[in-house]
Amino acid sequence: MDRHASRLNHVGLTLLGLVLLAAGAAGLARGLGAFGTRAAADPLITERMRSFAGDQGWFWPAVAATGVVLALLGLAWLLAQARSERLPGLALNPGGAGGSTRLSGKAVTAALEDEIGDYPGVQGVRARLLGSSARPRLRLHVAYRRGTDLAELRDRIDREGVTRLRAALERDTMPAAVRLRPAAGKKAKRRVA
Repeated sequence: MDRHASRLNHVGLTLLGLVLLAAGAAGLARGLGAFGTRAAADPLITERMRSFAGDQGWFWPAVAATGVVLALLGLAWLLAQARSERLPGLALNPGGAGGSTRLSGKAVTAALEDEIGDYPGVQGVRARLLGSSARPRLRLHVAYRRGTDLAELRDRIDREGVTRLRAALERDTMPAAVRLRPAAGKKAKRRVA
């Protein structure tokens, strides 16, 4: 999920949480008698409301339509969560006279993961290509074993792995974010160079 969608989720879910919290607090306060003992004893749905709903032919279809709209909005929100910035493929030499070659993003990242996974001290690697074919970005998550020289590992990833990837993709530059973390299991100490 990209940062913009994440920010929207945080704001939207925070607002929804505040509205539900306020409604729950008001209901609790009413039930505890904060608005008077009569209000606490009276039902929320009165007989007058029930007769209104029964007398109006449009009321229940409107409630059903509102429910359907809310369900569709929820479904659209869930589908938006599934979308990501992940780049499924890359076009090499797009628009060139000799045509273009399309590389699978998964194949490119798998080759990079295999290469970096063979470096000394590396426990696991996960690589993702993000962005667009015109402006790809690389995100690497590398788990290292205890005792690994992080400065050397970081330098080798940049000098060999990322440089080879840029050359293979015919890119002079390509932003790369590398996150190093200790491997799961025994507690690994972070070494600062």
